[in-house]
Amino acid sequence: MARRESFGTSASIPPGFVRMPPRSNFFRTLGRTYVKEGGDGAPPVFGLHVRPKHANRHGTGHGGFLATLADTFMAAFIQRQLPEIGGMWTTGLTMEYRRPAAVGAWLQGHLVGMERTGDTVTIRCELRIGALVVCRATGIFKIVGKTRPR
Repeated sequence: MARRESFGTSASIPPGFVRMPPRSNFFRTLGRTYVKEGGDGAPPVFGLHVRPKHANRHGTGHGGFLATLADTFMAAFIQRQLPEIGGMWTTGLTMEYRRPAAVGAWLQGHLVGMERTGDTVTIRCELRIGALVVCRATGIFKIVGKTRPR
């Protein structure tokens, strides 16, 4: 059974998702964010509800919010899938917007592909509402500092 969360309207949290602690003060500004671990080497799925504070004047998730979310989720994918990486920063971000995400919608971040070449990781993800793709993102991340041993 799905849990309920309130942020002005009622919204359910799908089964299997657990709340992620904020990784930084900036991450905290996104609001409550959740993760569902993939298991057996599969990537996790991240999720959150589009809240009124994320909306543009049309009542849907602002493009800047969606880009921030994709960038944040891609960094989290890298940290979980490549734990040997110590630090990184985004050097490139490309967005392809497909459809709006209404306030109250449960938005999920799905890893589509990832490739590491030297000190660069190129990653692709989709933000989806159910099976509908809201946007696709490609990020390029530069690995900085020391890498942790595997």
